[in-house]
Parts: sequence; structure tokens; C-alpha cells
Amino acid sequence: MIMKYDKMVEITQAESQRKMEIARKAIEDMLSNMERVTVAGLVRKTGLSRGFFYKNPLIREELDNAIRNQGACYNPRQVIIDKAMNNTLMILKSEIRKVKAQNEELQLKNQELLEQNECLIKEVENLKKQLGRKEIGLLKRL
Repeated sequence: MIMKYDKMVEITQAESQRKMEIARKAIEDMLSNMERVTVAGLVRKTGLSRGFFYKNPLIREELDNAIRNQGACYNPRQVIIDKAMNNTLMILKSEIRKVKAQNEELQLKNQELLEQNECLIKEVENLKKQLGRKEIGLLKRL
């Protein structure tokens, strides 16, 4: 009779440990997914009873700690907004990189065009001088 009782206690304790592990895992998952940790949410996720979360002192302590760590200002909408803003920020940073690269290319092209312009100005001046000499030579002939 004592062996049956010991065996029953052992089975009950093992089942209790299994339930506690399921509850701990669910709390960790909710925290990592930025979900609000509530008893109702844990009941939905684990299938365990509400009483389990309230009556088990170890799980109740972990639940209270998780709720406290989330803080009173936890706002799931803000998490969504933050993710959207991060995506927008990444897109804008990418566009800035593209525009900076394009700007560098245009600066190089501008420098080349300035050098070409200087060469053409010198060429125009030389042609003006040649034209002035030819006019003087033509006038002398007249």
C-alpha cells in the first residue's frame, strides 16, 4: 500500500513539474514576442487552469515578475509603431546611401566638366588671338 502511495506521489510531482515547465516556457515566449503577459493569455496558450497560475507559488512569482518587468506603460500599439518606424528608417538610410553615391558621381563629373571648360576657354582665347592677327594682317593688305 505504501509503495502505491509513493508511486502516486511521484507521478503527481512529475506531472506538476511538466506543467510548471509548460507555464515557464509560455511566459518566456510571451515576453520574447512582446505580448502582454496575462493569466487569460497563459490559459489560452497552455491549456492549464487559471487556478494553476494563481495557486502555484513558483509560477505565480514568475508571472508577477514577468508582469512587473513589462512595466505599466507596456503598449502593444507602440511596439507595432516602433517596428514600422524601424522599417521606414532602414528604407530612408538606404536611399541616403544611394543619393550620397550619386552625389559623389556627380561631383566627379562636375570636376571633369570644369576642367574641360577651362580647356575650351583657353582654346577660345587662342582662336580670338589668331582671329585678331588675321584681321590685322587683312587690314594691312588693304
